[in-house]
Amino acid sequence: MPPINPTARKNSLFPRHEFKAIVAIILIGCLLRCLFLSGDAIEHFDEGVYASNLWFGTEQGAEYPGRYYYAPPLFPFLIEWSMIFLGSGSWGTFLPSLLLGMLTVPLIWWVARNWFGSAAGLVAATLASLSDLHLIYSRAALTDVGLGFCLLLGVYLIWKSYVSLEWKWPVLSGVTIGAGWAIKYNGWLPLAVGLSGLIPWLLIYHRQLSHKVNFLLRWAVIAAIAFLIWLPVLIGLQKWGGYSVVAANHSRYVVGFSGWFDSFSRQLQNHRLLEGTPGFIGVGLVSLVLCLLFVRWFTSRNLTADTVKPISGKTGFTWNAILGGVLAALPLFGAALIGLSPVLGLLAVAGIFLQLLFANGSFQLVQTEEGESQAEASTPARDQSLAAWLLAAWFCGLLLATPLYYPYPRLTIPWTISAWLGTAAFAGWLEQRCAGTLFSSATQKVALEKNPASVLPGVAVVVLALVLVVSLKPWTVAAWKPRDGLAIVARNMLADLKSEMGSSASDSILYIYAEPGLFFNLKAQGHQLTGPVADFRFLDSRPANVPVYLVAGPHATTDTEFQKKFAPVRDRLQLVKSYEYPPSLLVRLNQSHLEQKNESEPVRLYRAK
Repeated sequence: MPPINPTARKNSLFPRHEFKAIVAIILIGCLLRCLFLSGDAIEHFDEGVYASNLWFGTEQGAEYPGRYYYAPPLFPFLIEWSMIFLGSGSWGTFLPSLLLGMLTVPLIWWVARNWFGSAAGLVAATLASLSDLHLIYSRAALTDVGLGFCLLLGVYLIWKSYVSLEWKWPVLSGVTIGAGWAIKYNGWLPLAVGLSGLIPWLLIYHRQLSHKVNFLLRWAVIAAIAFLIWLPVLIGLQKWGGYSVVAANHSRYVVGFSGWFDSFSRQLQNHRLLEGTPGFIGVGLVSLVLCLLFVRWFTSRNLTADTVKPISGKTGFTWNAILGGVLAALPLFGAALIGLSPVLGLLAVAGIFLQLLFANGSFQLVQTEEGESQAEASTPARDQSLAAWLLAAWFCGLLLATPLYYPYPRLTIPWTISAWLGTAAFAGWLEQRCAGTLFSSATQKVALEKNPASVLPGVAVVVLALVLVVSLKPWTVAAWKPRDGLAIVARNMLADLKSEMGSSASDSILYIYAEPGLFFNLKAQGHQLTGPVADFRFLDSRPANVPVYLVAGPHATTDTEFQKKFAPVRDRLQLVKSYEYPPSLLVRLNQSHLEQKNESEPVRLYRAK
């Protein structure tokens, strides 16, 4: 049976049930990202850097000192304007990430649906909407969710640029990739995916493509436009020494192939610690979709070409449903045993493999000369093959490259998106084996309408498995856990200063060493005379009759450079108070030895003598 044409389906109206399902999934994803947001505040080191533009005037560079080390200017710019309109509370600081995180859900649905069909779109949107990893970083003022959105959109637009003759697609693709590049320094990733996926596809279809250079030309145009969009960032770096300074700083976090396995293992541990109830429900819903697809596939094999009556009767339908339910529940049980991400990775490998080699239901890799007369015409099978090769390059490339870097969990978001799409590709391959789509079918629909209970045994198996897994796992949503530890410390610190000094507390000067998150919270809570420092020269130029304080947080405590600088001036500083700060899981996952973590870390307030 030939595969269903996903490109043709996109031009028709969405089936009513599909439209309702995707709207519900998008709304759930938005709700999960926005609930209990008042318990979140700027905490992560990089968050403090990105969110502090507003506290610096033009004479100070209009940005946190050294911001260029951590990210290009676009994302801090978005936060700055969000704060101008919404203030320095949770909504003002997190709105850019929230919007990009929420928009990722409908975007990945659209991409997966266009690439692999309606079932694939539903699966991809479900995984994105309920991903614990994506939820927690959608509620953080960090660049990674924005990068993921631009990466997804950029790769899709590259695909459109290859399969369409219209030049608007390369232009849109270049602008999108340039914007992602201006959000994060590795925003050029879609260009790597677009080229590394294109080359094997061109080799396979070389007999059917007489103007292969046109595809390379389109990629070059996309790359040129993206570079032009990013060029102002590069020009802005020249005053600091150019991009080489940034690259040298990033190289400190490269662990190389010698540290690949340790980094990979740590990332698996990171994902396991972030797993929660939404993620398991998401995989459960995906299992339900797979169950319906398995049943449809088995049923279609039992239908003759001339009649809609099942060959094996009602009993055959029942066994089909039970078998489909058992097979579909395997990913759910696997997720409970070995983790969500490994299971999604395995499903993605299966989906990409099947789409590349068995798209028509039988092995097919090297293309024959059949159809050479239509060499210049884009065909659905060829377009879908291109999408599969782009996805293969994306998934495999990041699986190899991500553990070469220090295991910050946020760095796995781009790979995780490819795993969602790979799992969606698996669902799409199953759907292509059926006589119709998940939401609309031909002969199967008549047969199932005559006996709608025929799928209930399979659905019951999946639902029972989901209830069992969720009930045995503790109810937890990592994204909803409070993340306002530094905000509380800042509030208590200012309250102590006010109780000690009264109304003159606002005249005291607070210098913050290596803790941008604490700097942000002190500023946001109204203490204007606050500034970041990287040394202790302020002790030699402090104003007379004005109290001067030093605040040293957890980063200073673990910084050997701070200890070297602090030792000679220790006698000139008096410890006033030490505050206990409980870092959130998001922050603790960045630590070198997570298993040795303490329940709280010190924030020390010193007064200059």
